[in-house]
Amino acid sequence: MSLVAANLASVSQHSFHGSQTNPCTGVLSVSSSVANTLNLMTEISAAAINDAFIRAPLLQWLRALHPDSLDAKLLEEFKMPRPSARIDVALVNGEMTGFEIKSDRDTLTRLSLQIPAFSKFFDHVSLVTTTKHLAEARVKIPRWWGIIIFREDGSFDVTRSPKRNTKIDAASLLFALSKAELASVARAAGISIPSASKKDAMVETLVLSVQQPLLCKLAREVIKLRIPSA
Repeated sequence: MSLVAANLASVSQHSFHGSQTNPCTGVLSVSSSVANTLNLMTEISAAAINDAFIRAPLLQWLRALHPDSLDAKLLEEFKMPRPSARIDVALVNGEMTGFEIKSDRDTLTRLSLQIPAFSKFFDHVSLVTTTKHLAEARVKIPRWWGIIIFREDGSFDVTRSPKRNTKIDAASLLFALSKAELASVARAAGISIPSASKKDAMVETLVLSVQQPLLCKLAREVIKLRIPSA
């Protein structure tokens, strides 16, 4: 039984205590406490499928898909500065995979800004949503994005598997790194960059000096060293 169903079942057991039938009219009257309980049931149902309700089981599900991988790192609220965006969950191993959550309480409006940012950055992207948004999502997101449907029982259905992104922008990936991380990438690539260099100059030097596949690989390696968010 899902958490929502369990909550509703618990509430339902007490729903009609205190109700009584009017002997004259035969109409069931409901006490104020029961009315409040019914209102609570409605609020629970309306608020159930939000971002937080999906995120926790998503993280568990992703960890279960990589049970023996010490190489995979899950990072929440991963920021991309150029273009500015933030994705709910990033899975970093040999590649970078992004998972953007859109719950029943969300709209898909922000996708118009998120799609260009995510598409420059991630090797694979999946939209994690509910059946409420499925039809609209199929129209709005790129064909190479995956679609994962969250069910109320906490399970996930991969409705569409993601394809590999062929248009990664190395500079966008590098701008998500700190100067210290960029320096680590430069050392690993055997590139000398003055410590006083500005971030823009460091990114430009790396992009011009290192082939993109290697550059992306080194960038992912330093991102994996970050401490996952709690």
